[in-house]
Amino acid sequence: MNTFKSALQNCGLILVVIILWAYAISFNNATGWAMATIMTGIAILSFASLWPRLRHINVQTALSVRDRKQYLTLQLPAKNPGVTVIKPKLLHPQRKLVANGHPQTWQTTMPLPRGVYDQLQVQLLMQDPLHLIVKRAIKTLPAALVVPPILNQALGQQLYTQVQPLLRRPTTSTTDQPGFETRDFRPYHPGDPRNQIDWKLSARQGTPILRVLADDEPLPWCWIFMATSTADLEDHLAGFYTFIQLAQAIPAQIILIGANQQTVTALAPDAFASYQPYRDSQVPAVNVRQHRVVLFGDHTLLAQDLLNQLAQQNPLATAITWPGGGHDA
Repeated sequence: MNTFKSALQNCGLILVVIILWAYAISFNNATGWAMATIMTGIAILSFASLWPRLRHINVQTALSVRDRKQYLTLQLPAKNPGVTVIKPKLLHPQRKLVANGHPQTWQTTMPLPRGVYDQLQVQLLMQDPLHLIVKRAIKTLPAALVVPPILNQALGQQLYTQVQPLLRRPTTSTTDQPGFETRDFRPYHPGDPRNQIDWKLSARQGTPILRVLADDEPLPWCWIFMATSTADLEDHLAGFYTFIQLAQAIPAQIILIGANQQTVTALAPDAFASYQPYRDSQVPAVNVRQHRVVLFGDHTLLAQDLLNQLAQQNPLATAITWPGGGHDA
């Protein structure tokens, strides 16, 4: 279809060349021959300028945030002045592109919703310097575009403030019994059992060092996020995503309970981008080994039932209260 549209548009130039040659042959005068020759030369140069294959052009994508909304930015290779003009058009998802003031750079006029766009299609339109002919091609970008939640520093900080008292709360530990072997050493983190601090090694290192015992839990904390509807989903997910960034220094497991239950790391924005609410009516089965579990749930009985289930496995399981709302458990 793109080839047909380009050929139809380019037929105008070819038709002009044919008419001029017909005029020159019919009347056999110098003016006709000169016009036909000049126009033929222009046509040849115009077609030659469009020789590069559009599908081989590298299109770079990036996200820019404005007014807490994310916009897609496309950048094409720097053009040679006076050679060709290349313009992109976003087909999937369909968004209007406008030049943003930087060379060979365009930006969507409408923001992109959170998600993973693995079939990003761009139509490239190449024109000769005189804008006489055109060439089109559709390019599917090889790398998926990941649009994660927008960081909400205010909400994330409020969540982190709620969790801080839990970090200082002493924890029950059975690892102070004799016979447990030391497997490794690592820096002490808030909330770790103080009876596992190696004071001699800490004095030599100048910072508290914790003895990691063979029977220790792999990670001392677990953050669990669950939403059962789209109400406040984007705000809550953005707040939790920001909290994860703020709490990177705390060793923890992260579980997203939604349409697909996922265990992720703090550096997995694709999992947050593709998150969809949990739709089942049954309490999700979650097996958490950590003794310190924090549930970031919503205002539903299902979230409360999940917290009760977690409390049976983990006595220190608790839930946060979303700022501006009721208790999310």
